[in-house]
Amino acid sequence: MPSLARLRTPALVVALVGLHAVARAPMACCLGRAVPAARADHLRVVSWNLRNFPGDHDQDRMRERLDALDPQVLALQEVLQPAALEALRPGWRWHASVHGGSHGPQRLVLGWDPAAVEVEDVREHASLSMGGRVRPALSGYVRARHGGPDFHLVVVHLKATRAGHEVRRQQWPQLAAVVAERRADGPAGEDDVLVLGDFNAAGGPQITADEERAALATALAPAGLQPWDIVHGCTAYWEGRRRDSFWEPSRIDLVFGGDLHEVSRREAWPGAHCVRHACGPIEATEHHPEPDLHHMSDHCPIVVDLPAVDDDP
Repeated sequence: MPSLARLRTPALVVALVGLHAVARAPMACCLGRAVPAARADHLRVVSWNLRNFPGDHDQDRMRERLDALDPQVLALQEVLQPAALEALRPGWRWHASVHGGSHGPQRLVLGWDPAAVEVEDVREHASLSMGGRVRPALSGYVRARHGGPDFHLVVVHLKATRAGHEVRRQQWPQLAAVVAERRADGPAGEDDVLVLGDFNAAGGPQITADEERAALATALAPAGLQPWDIVHGCTAYWEGRRRDSFWEPSRIDLVFGGDLHEVSRREAWPGAHCVRHACGPIEATEHHPEPDLHHMSDHCPIVVDLPAVDDDP
């Protein structure tokens, strides 16, 4: 007859496994609870750096993530083959930048559901490309169908890495000029603007990431732009300085708004692995991958909801 100790051992193992599963469950279930469900009385814009899409991405997984988020407008970065986006949102309209810097090219793309919105006057802004070395900006005028917000939308992908900090500083006033241009050339009295994308605000040799974000906000303030809060505090992951199996969170994708008076809470929500891991470190390797991180993008989709009202006279 087995001893009492032997009988207890399997039970203890089962109990510990159960506790581990319970402890991990909140991380696995948080996407639906952390990102607010899409609402009929809001217009949803999602910014997402797709890490050289389509590459070897799990497009079925990406489509599931987008289905869950249910955006009406997409502002995308690092798209190598814009035609491949059709598989993610069939029936949508797309406009890609012609240029994308010296790597790829990594194009910027605006996509939209034509049943929900119109996007007019799409422009590519070469002034941010610094002579073609980096990406331009892409902008358009978004008009909600059936009533709702009308606004200028600008998507950016600024120079990467800490070593690129000085180039980014040169791009900031160019971005402010783009916002001024959109407002000057747009419909009379339409100053509402949303600026988002990968700002690569990683700091520099003599400046921290927090200091860079503060300097960026100061540089864009004269254009009437205010930074929005990033819920949970991260938007992407990188391999970290140790280059071991732990990926570290960062906040390099940002959102700025101007004259969007209908918005009472200026906040943006990261999805996917940023929420699932609560913006904490992720232990993952190619042999033991984090599915969203390894099979979609190191960046998380960033969700912005605008009330379906128009504050313009």
